Amino acid sequence: MGPDDHRFGPFLGQTVSTIEGVQMPQFTPFQGLRYAAAAGPLSELLAPPYDVITPAQQRMLAARNPHNAVRLELAEGGEERYAQVAGLVADWTRSGMVRRDDTPMLYVYEQEFVEEGRVFHRRALIAAVEAQPWDEGAVKPHEFTMSGPKEDRLKLLQATGIQFSPVFMIARDRAGQLAQFLETTIVSRPPDATATTFDGDHHRFWAIEASTYEMRQVAPLLGESFYIADGHHRYETAVNYRNWRAGQEQLPRDHPARFAMTAIVSASDPGLLIRPIHRMVPHTAPADWRERLAGAFEITHVKLIGGAGERAAELAALLMADPGNIVAIGLEPGQVHLLRRQQGVPLAGEVPRDRSEAWAAIAPNVLRYGVLEPLWAISDEDLRAGVVEYSHDTNEVLGFLDAHPGSAAFLLNPVTIGSVMGLADQGERMPQKSTFFHPKLGTGLVFHPLNP
Repeated sequence: MGPDDHRFGPFLGQTVSTIEGVQMPQFTPFQGLRYAAAAGPLSELLAPPYDVITPAQQRMLAARNPHNAVRLELAEGGEERYAQVAGLVADWTRSGMVRRDDTPMLYVYEQEFVEEGRVFHRRALIAAVEAQPWDEGAVKPHEFTMSGPKEDRLKLLQATGIQFSPVFMIARDRAGQLAQFLETTIVSRPPDATATTFDGDHHRFWAIEASTYEMRQVAPLLGESFYIADGHHRYETAVNYRNWRAGQEQLPRDHPARFAMTAIVSASDPGLLIRPIHRMVPHTAPADWRERLAGAFEITHVKLIGGAGERAAELAALLMADPGNIVAIGLEPGQVHLLRRQQGVPLAGEVPRDRSEAWAAIAPNVLRYGVLEPLWAISDEDLRAGVVEYSHDTNEVLGFLDAHPGSAAFLLNPVTIGSVMGLADQGERMPQKSTFFHPKLGTGLVFHPLNP
């Protein structure tokens, strides 16, 4: 048995290691519940995560196939819907629409998508990771959560005992072993399942019977912390469910209820993309806006030269010219200004004193404390109340401005992967709507039953 085997937790029956005082989470294959061929083509069965599905998409997905995962992830109705989902899973199991794998598996997932005219591939290893509280330090968040979604997800989990969507995590993968394992798997054999979803993305899926050999291939990964990219509510729900179950029964350390289904992506994956999230303010800028911003920003008026159909591309080019740029639209009616942060000059707003310079330097916080607070006195309470609107689509932002004369909007560059991990390492969380990892993981490739 190799030196890293003790990190494989329940799969190899060993203890879990502690690195620099932090107990690292167990990492294990699991016996997934998957759609059988009788349920229909996988393209008709996949859905996005529950929190990005619009009502129109919900209706469309449910109409595509009666077994679409949206009926599990986002069932309609009141409190009775949780029990109805549990009954639905039981019906699908009895009728052979879904089947549980006979042995523990690792799952490999590849997404192919187009962004800004380029084709990208993003690869993930789907496995079960121990659901640890944040204060244990091995799984790190980068944003805060809200109570409402966690209550909803916990009720669903309590009723069904199944995790339907994976938590999206990042590993630094310093040795490159995760990326190599995924590459080797993908080129060695055809996928076990493929799908093309309504957004045009292609999904490929492999189920790998997890022997000791496969687990040793990803051994270097297990000495690292994991960073949550997307799915903070799902992860906290997994922790809450674990605690709820542990209050009712004795849970062995390898019990599935102690784990969260997780899709782990290497930080070096070229397809690990973060889209920016732009801000729209339905208020007119004060007449002295230049004076209020001049100290912290170099302000340049920009004249767009293209037609209406080219505005988004021109604005994107302005943003990409410098990672620190903010493009302001509408501070003066119909005008565009470029805001460049003046290094060494404090922002006009009151940045919390307990925050680091790195935290204050990310674009959402520069805008929050350097622009929104000085111009409109927008507070954290205002943000929670929805005073500011958000979009990652520049054309949608322009449409908002056309529909709301006198409003202003701010286009931001995306937060970097390095900032996400670096701030998480410091124990700092970004404000809501700081990151939009694209594309979202598909729901319906595999489900994680929480009973042996």
